[in-house]
Amino acid sequence: MKLCMMSPDERPREKLHKHGVSALSNADLLAIILRTGTGKKNVLDVARSLLAAYGNSLDTIARLSAAQLCEIDGIGKDKAAALLATFELVRRTMAQEPSRNVSRIKEARDVYLYLEPFLKRLDHEECWLVYLTKQMTLLGIEKLTSGTPDSTGIDNQMIIARAMARKSTKLIIVHNHPEGDPSPSQEDIMLTMILKSALQTVRIKLIDHIIIGETGFFSFAEERLIRLGRCSYIGKKKESEQ
Repeated sequence: MKLCMMSPDERPREKLHKHGVSALSNADLLAIILRTGTGKKNVLDVARSLLAAYGNSLDTIARLSAAQLCEIDGIGKDKAAALLATFELVRRTMAQEPSRNVSRIKEARDVYLYLEPFLKRLDHEECWLVYLTKQMTLLGIEKLTSGTPDSTGIDNQMIIARAMARKSTKLIIVHNHPEGDPSPSQEDIMLTMILKSALQTVRIKLIDHIIIGETGFFSFAEERLIRLGRCSYIGKKKESEQ
């Protein structure tokens, strides 16, 4: 059935204007983003097909690539782009919540809460850097590299150059495990130790390496895989988000 032939109370936009956005179902919300259907399906049917294909899980849909979204009948490149942009705006909004805006790093969870919206739902690994002063004041956070589903390139010289440009004396490196488990691999441990040694040559201290997964995070510092020495960084046991 064409959308125009449906009752106004069943049409997503009309429902929103009359009852407010909270009255809309997930299918209604997706339909508004998708805007139009096909010759055989109205936009609500396309939205429902997308939800059904992924177990009605918005979290799963938010991780899909453009190519995966386009596999759904009725979703082309333009509609896929609209969905990707919407989910990215949600992630950025979450990252700007007051609780995530920190000026001083006290523990690994501060970093986790800030970067989790950017890293938790990706289908590939990314490496981010957290630049700090000697007093653990935050100088900046930026993405260093994007990689594949199971690796991301880490260039020690690039990290050193960026840290020095920021006048950072302490550094935290963060990356994600798309498969879910934040536990470090042997390669993660080896690369961390190599980076720590490289940074020491220019008097920059690697404070922590934090790995973000679906079940929470792993902190090298909290698990005592990096010796902190005299530092205000608070060590706590690994925690998982409920």
